Amino acid sequence: MQKIKVGLLGLGRTGKIVAESFFKDERFDLVFAVKRTPPKIQDYNFSVETRDVLPKLIKEFQPNIIADFTTPEATLENIKNLTENIGIVIATTGFTDKQIDELKMQPLKILYAPNISDGINILMSACKTIDRLWPEADVEIIEQHFKGKKDAPSGTAKKIANVFEKKVPIHAVRVGGIVGIHKVIFARPNQKIIIKHESFSKEVFAEGAKRAVLWLHKQEPGFYEISEIFDGK
Repeated sequence: MQKIKVGLLGLGRTGKIVAESFFKDERFDLVFAVKRTPPKIQDYNFSVETRDVLPKLIKEFQPNIIADFTTPEATLENIKNLTENIGIVIATTGFTDKQIDELKMQPLKILYAPNISDGINILMSACKTIDRLWPEADVEIIEQHFKGKKDAPSGTAKKIANVFEKKVPIHAVRVGGIVGIHKVIFARPNQKIIIKHESFSKEVFAEGAKRAVLWLHKQEPGFYEISEIFDGK
């Protein structure tokens, strides 16, 4: 089996774990990783460069797929360096509707995956079912993440809210070192249903990223969302 050549953008807390996972997996060839600030080479087992040399890296290594764990602004800047034969999995959160529209206009193979874990997608499927069977219930979402997470509410929480035809309030909590918790409450006057997804480790994002890369590698250029993986499309 020919390895899929992957380039990774963003080596924050999540990106570094994802990059290590790609590096160790024999199905992939991590040809480069890019971060905003100059790297300390001894901190990594793979090639790391700064963002200013991204055009050179893409030309030299011709990756099949880019995995993006940066910021919305950086993502929109970085995709200018891609060609139609290079796909990109965008696991970045915090995009505005206008920025999403800009992504959809690109002539590229794009998988938008702010909710990249398998469990979150299963949770959203369950929410659709409960909402269909219990449309009169009040619904609210509570999401919790580590103190330094910038976007609030999270992109994942917004995706969960979009499952419903009605407007669903989202409550964001930023404390300590919580990896990620999303709770959806359905309530009637005399009873309630709570669905909760909790990530125990950031490895869950690595697992999701690899599934996403494998899927996108087989697709034609276009804008896709991660729910399509689970819909069997």
